[in-house]
Amino acid sequence: MFRITFLCFAILISISSNAQEDFKVDLDSVTTFEKAKKYLETFDNRQNKIITFNEEKHKTRFAKEIFKLSNGGTKVVENEIENVHYKVIEKNDVIYYRVHYIFLDGDKMSMRDIDILRPKLVKQIERGVPFKDLAIQYSMDTNRKRGGDSGWITHGDMLPEFEEHVLNDDHKLDDIFLVNVESNKWYFVVKKTYDKKKIQEVKVLRVVEPKR
Repeated sequence: MFRITFLCFAILISISSNAQEDFKVDLDSVTTFEKAKKYLETFDNRQNKIITFNEEKHKTRFAKEIFKLSNGGTKVVENEIENVHYKVIEKNDVIYYRVHYIFLDGDKMSMRDIDILRPKLVKQIERGVPFKDLAIQYSMDTNRKRGGDSGWITHGDMLPEFEEHVLNDDHKLDDIFLVNVESNKWYFVVKKTYDKKKIQEVKVLRVVEPKR
């Protein structure tokens, strides 16, 4: 009886070992972003996904460990029921921009009122009234609580009409300018408050391996 039990146990260990080896081989074969997307299609588990770490936005100890990995590098976090693999599949320096803006909603204000208010705001800013104070008072965006700070943004984060005027080198630091997004009836007073900046981003494949 003992021999049979031991034999069954040995078979289970062998099966588990082979499964782990197959998992490792499959994960090692994922070397690009496109391969990672195809690899995820073989799983029915929302825990498995591609995560983007941004060096400016993610400053935890774990994120710092991820940024230290080279392309293809892997970090494994183990617990009692699973191993969570984080594999770096792409590292890039992405150009980001940052501005402060006051947003006026054309669905809530008449165009006449907007045309009267925006030049007044520009004159107040030029006279030295803090932009943040005016944003808190007049902006109709939730970021008014941050004084109109956009945070670091890059292409794809905002509407194309906004990005066309903001995410470029047309304006110098501290320039104040107007942006219209006619398709949404959105109107802005914008101040360029930061120079553009290269920020490292790392795309990481996160895969959960259940322990057997």
